[in-house]
Amino acid sequence: MTLQNTIEGVTAWAQAEICDGFTLKLPDDDANDGAYSGETVTPTAFPCFVPAKDRLPPGVRAPIPSVCVQITDGKDDLVGGKRKVGIRLNLAIWNPGTHGAEIMAPTSDAGQLGGKKYSAYTSEEALAAYTRNMDGWRGAWAFADRALSALENAEFIAGLRLVKEAPDGITFGPYKEDGKEWDFYPYWFLWIDFDLEAGPVHRAPDIYKDLL
Repeated sequence: MTLQNTIEGVTAWAQAEICDGFTLKLPDDDANDGAYSGETVTPTAFPCFVPAKDRLPPGVRAPIPSVCVQITDGKDDLVGGKRKVGIRLNLAIWNPGTHGAEIMAPTSDAGQLGGKKYSAYTSEEALAAYTRNMDGWRGAWAFADRALSALENAEFIAGLRLVKEAPDGITFGPYKEDGKEWDFYPYWFLWIDFDLEAGPVHRAPDIYKDLL
């Protein structure tokens, strides 16, 4: 399997196993306050890079929410005939705050402990309610949880074995600069790294004969 096939295969897997069946907020940088309706879309998996708004594939409404699949490193064992490829999933979402459907309103006293019962808003006016806050991280980590669950349940991805016995296993975290987490509110970014293994690796002469 070529490296191109690997990127394409992992991207297709990410779309099917991580993105499909899941929704996140559609960005609207011109209306990220109470005027924003909280519309959601299915995330898109992209190979290698996230395209600009004017270069999106047909049917894709925005570059974010998305998963970007990249190769971080690789190693060919020429004696053993095996290849190991490091894969990074770059997760990106947009979430400026909490909309009415997500806000739980107190309804009545719960009784002995003095607590309260809560239910979601249901009226049109209430559903339009909006609170600008920093809780968008919840959506980002929920997205990561979904991706990690898909990885942990997988044995092979795009015909390559997921290396579960690696010393670090699957690693993940927020992006940082100078030791501090990125702050691009209302955008949120996380990464997940893992290794895939293929073998034996065979190279047909016609793959590179034109380069000689």
